Amino acid sequence: MTLNPDFRSADDVYVPDIKNMCGWGYRAENESTRLLREKRKFEKIQRDLPKAFETREAKSMSPEMLKKWNDFQSSKGRGKDSFDWSLLDEFVTGKPLVWLPQIIGSCVASNTFRPYCTRQMYEIVLQGQPEEYMGRNEFGPQNFGFYAPFSYGMARKRADMRGGDGLYCAPMVETMVKDGVLSCNVPELFELTRKLKVNDDRDFPEPQSAAIYRQFGDHKHIDKLAPYADYRIVEAPMVTNVDQFIDLLKAGKPMFVCSMEAIHKVGTHADGFPIHKRNPRDQWAHNMSFQGGFYASDGNLYIRESNESWGANAIYNRPIEDIADSFKANRLTIAAIGEIESAKSAAPLAG
Repeated sequence: MTLNPDFRSADDVYVPDIKNMCGWGYRAENESTRLLREKRKFEKIQRDLPKAFETREAKSMSPEMLKKWNDFQSSKGRGKDSFDWSLLDEFVTGKPLVWLPQIIGSCVASNTFRPYCTRQMYEIVLQGQPEEYMGRNEFGPQNFGFYAPFSYGMARKRADMRGGDGLYCAPMVETMVKDGVLSCNVPELFELTRKLKVNDDRDFPEPQSAAIYRQFGDHKHIDKLAPYADYRIVEAPMVTNVDQFIDLLKAGKPMFVCSMEAIHKVGTHADGFPIHKRNPRDQWAHNMSFQGGFYASDGNLYIRESNESWGANAIYNRPIEDIADSFKANRLTIAAIGEIESAKSAAPLAG
């Protein structure tokens, strides 16, 4: 059966060099130890900043914008009441944003800046909030994304991780709610990347040098850039059950998830998209994101799980029942990306 390209999904699930591309936690730790470490870290952050983990009431879209958005979803084969935020970049810019794959075990940063951009587009375009993008390009200093190595390094510093690759979800949340993120157009970053020779357009939002990315992961450069971080997340609830999961996604709050879950294709839907589920015969110590969901013509709900740090079409369509099973088994560490604070700085822009 010919697949519908509007679903931009993985027909054959591509798995790269797992040793280098799966970066959830310490490699020597087993699943239960990683989950426990995440739980304890999240509990500490929630004690520090309880308000940041409360769910805020979602702001509504205007009827006109809601109609435009739903008509666009329908044109892409999504059924009534769908909330497929993986389409939002194309709705806003006219084409999907296809950033480059990760080159080290930075998945917690590489698969988190993507849903962060989705949320920012949701606030600005669909909700009409008076905010500014960090940029309006796919690559270069004026791109939509934040500079991922900075957040990777800040989070690893907060987790006291140095050497090798990898990170946990909880310290990534901690740095985004406490420190904010670094726009790629900050002049001080532009000057630093020029000196490091990672200042081509394709080096933003992630440098195409494994050595430089790892320098940030080992806490180099981040202290001098920290004063320019901005755009904090002020709403990042922990997601602990499938009902909450659906409610938050419907409210325009994408999520990032750390787990040992591997994914494989289990069939093809009559609507022309591949169907995916957790692969019980494999494990990925990895971070991915949940970018909404859609209703198929048969009325069933499928969740869009994005693994685009492995490739542009690495988006999986998982039946909601499969996600519910994962919640029941306590396999997931998930944080939602809700309200993003408007920029405080008014510094001159580079690039």
